[in-house]
Amino acid sequence: METRANYLNKLLEDLNNCAFSFPDYWIPKIWINAEEAGEIILIEPKQFFIKQIEKILSFGENTETASTPENSLVYCMMIRYTTAFDHNQDGKLNFEPIDNLFYETGTFLKTIALLPYLKHLGIDILYLLPINEICMQGRKGNLGSPYAYKHPIRIDPRLGEPFLTLSLDEQFSALVEACHLLGIKVVLEFVLRTSGICTDLALEHPEWFYWVKASCIENGEFAPPKFTQKELEIISEKVLNNDFENLIPPDSNYQKLFTPIPEYVHLENGIPIGILSDGTKARIPFAFADWPPDDTQPLWKDVTYFRYYEHPDFNYIAYNTVRMYSKELIEGGRKVESLWNFIADIIPYFITKFNIDGAMIDMGHAIPQELLDNIFANACSLKEDFIFWEENFNIHSKSKEQGYNATLGYLFFDEANPEKMNEFIMKLENDEFPLPFFLTPETHNTPRSARFGCNYSKMTYVFNSFLPGIRFLLSGFELSDALPYNTGLNFTPEEIEQYPPEILPLFSIASMPWLNSNIVRFIQNVNSLVKEFNLTNEKFEE
Repeated sequence: METRANYLNKLLEDLNNCAFSFPDYWIPKIWINAEEAGEIILIEPKQFFIKQIEKILSFGENTETASTPENSLVYCMMIRYTTAFDHNQDGKLNFEPIDNLFYETGTFLKTIALLPYLKHLGIDILYLLPINEICMQGRKGNLGSPYAYKHPIRIDPRLGEPFLTLSLDEQFSALVEACHLLGIKVVLEFVLRTSGICTDLALEHPEWFYWVKASCIENGEFAPPKFTQKELEIISEKVLNNDFENLIPPDSNYQKLFTPIPEYVHLENGIPIGILSDGTKARIPFAFADWPPDDTQPLWKDVTYFRYYEHPDFNYIAYNTVRMYSKELIEGGRKVESLWNFIADIIPYFITKFNIDGAMIDMGHAIPQELLDNIFANACSLKEDFIFWEENFNIHSKSKEQGYNATLGYLFFDEANPEKMNEFIMKLENDEFPLPFFLTPETHNTPRSARFGCNYSKMTYVFNSFLPGIRFLLSGFELSDALPYNTGLNFTPEEIEQYPPEILPLFSIASMPWLNSNIVRFIQNVNSLVKEFNLTNEKFEE
């Protein structure tokens, strides 16, 4: 019978049987002792990983039960970035594995070794950004975004250590088991509204995607639809009033760029190319920020939208087909059933295979409610207490009614603004928040709190720890990491120019400033106060 540490024990056995001779391997000393800062140490990697796993196995035998999700401390990380380090100290992070043995970018194995540090920090939930295999075509930066995946159930090979004989799936299973032994739940982010632009899914299921004439991609003609100021005002008013009937469509010239579903699809230089019945070539169009319709975010050229519904009058990408679904589209069209069934089974696959504890749904508020119901039902049939988080800035009862346990919220938008914080506190006093939200001054899409200095980070952590909500740390917060993951929210055009994809961790090779001075002890002291006063989120409980 398999034990709850089955894969972790397999990993330990794999390490013990490893006969490779490793080159010099340096790590931050803080990975071994959370009280250390500013130093690196030369280790024998095999023995280091064995010792860390044995520590987890020993610790796990006596670990306390994890906190409820509403009263937890969450640590959000992108594995590729958080456990990256210049292990051979050659002054750079290497793309290829050193001596074909180990990666300098982050891996599952190194994340397992970091878990005692995270436990020391007081973490109850490990929230992982997507871990899927990344599309090479159209990617941003030198590694690409984990949100631009080739396939939603395949794991990024870069997250596994080459010297191990365990499969990639087994290495991730070992990480989940190690977390559970330490009383840490694992929440994984899922991208169910978009896919990578060169997704393998298009080869077998072209009907799951929108298609445009290949020429309009190649000559730069394809771009988000434009609406007049008057049209924007009408659209905004109708959506505000939940009136989705006769929503204004994009102009006919934009609609004509889109084609029927191709007869068949093949790859050309890694790009899915569709062939129409008349021989015309078609391509999958890139995505863009669809709401508001005049959003000025940079184009999302590495991803595309799923085509949830089929209707001859709505064969295009716009706000009324991928978010604010037109009434006529839903009532007069038909669901793309095979796509809906596939999407609804993605999270159950990860529950069954890896025993994850929860899901953050990327842009979940824009998924059709019926599909969302199927996703929730399928997951909860396997794990009744499965956690569902929503990436939504609004904190409203609709999210709770839809089945979410918590939402992202908007505190990170307001925390540095005293006036807005006064309004926020008044709303708390008036019980205006119907479900838990994240208590954090930063996310992987925003500027880092460290831009205001270490004392600001300390202040926000104290303040947030005594509010009703879910305490949340973005990896690097404790190290005063000032490099943003991404420039998706709250950045000026000048700041976006300052942080191109080539230096952002969400898209390119990078490592956290593990040698910085840290506030680990400070965080621990605040955590002790929270525990001493037995603060809970009873206000959110039924």
